[in-house]
Amino acid sequence: MPKIVRLTDGEEVELTSAIENIQKSEQVTLSDSDAVFFQRQLEYIEQQSYDILYPELEARECFGVDNSGGPGVTTLTYRSYDHVGKAQVINARATDLPKSNISGKEESITVKSVGTAYDFDIDEVNAAAVTGMPLEGRKANAATHGYEQYINSAVWYGDKLGGFVGFFGNKDITRASVAKGASGKTEWEHKTPGEVLADLNNATGAMYDSTLKIMRPSEVWLSVAKWNYIRSTPRSENSDKTILQYFVENNEFIRGADAIKPLNAVKGYGDKGSECMIVVCKEVRGHKTMRIREPLPLEWMPVQLHGLTYEIPGRGRFAGLQVMYPAAISINSGI
Repeated sequence: MPKIVRLTDGEEVELTSAIENIQKSEQVTLSDSDAVFFQRQLEYIEQQSYDILYPELEARECFGVDNSGGPGVTTLTYRSYDHVGKAQVINARATDLPKSNISGKEESITVKSVGTAYDFDIDEVNAAAVTGMPLEGRKANAATHGYEQYINSAVWYGDKLGGFVGFFGNKDITRASVAKGASGKTEWEHKTPGEVLADLNNATGAMYDSTLKIMRPSEVWLSVAKWNYIRSTPRSENSDKTILQYFVENNEFIRGADAIKPLNAVKGYGDKGSECMIVVCKEVRGHKTMRIREPLPLEWMPVQLHGLTYEIPGRGRFAGLQVMYPAAISINSGI
């Protein structure tokens, strides 16, 4: 029995006849709007979005953050004291006994505001309501990430315009170069596993020795490529342990593979652009040796209306990286 279809104008058409008419016609043409309509009907849109991925920002985890001071301060200062003088053999009637004394100094860094913002207009709000996209949340996340990118970059590499000296620009940090291997080269790929182990042990031991056992290394930072090299290269041809495993099991200071950290920030920042190994002592006698100073973490201000655009400004108070004990860091280039 033929199927009857009722058209929008009320006319009834026998389906078989309609199909025959289409088949007999020389050409069937769809308008642009018709084509888009049918294409959208056949399109499946996933609810899960696959956003652009960015590398992990490592500065906060590596250095730690100190929020003391509050949003109103303009300068952060710490004091450091030293003592001079020592005892000596004296005569029983001596009146000029050797005296000891103390001296102190202050180290100050300037606090500055770091700003960011995001906005949206009334049309974007209406469109987001139709599509169900969390417009404000996505834009806030983008602005927050931009702020964190700046903090991370300023801590590691500094910002001349902002007046911040970064980790790699700190001239007080100890710097050294690893020794050449039997091949005449310093790079680990050209050294034997034993020579690589010697570089690791010498770098950690040198800090302990040069500071008269005050600074005890707690971590080693490497580029991802160098970290992967020591964790995948056997200690020797007949060994079932990698260089990394053997090192952490036998080194006096670095205990556990988690203390060997692969960092994106380290890549290419040795002397003359070479790879480097950074040895750090993060705490000494109950005091942190370095820290990021951020008296005010990023906070968002009330919404401001500019014409038909809503703007949400944000700001944080930031003073950069502060290294209280430069001897607690050693950058060893050439690996």
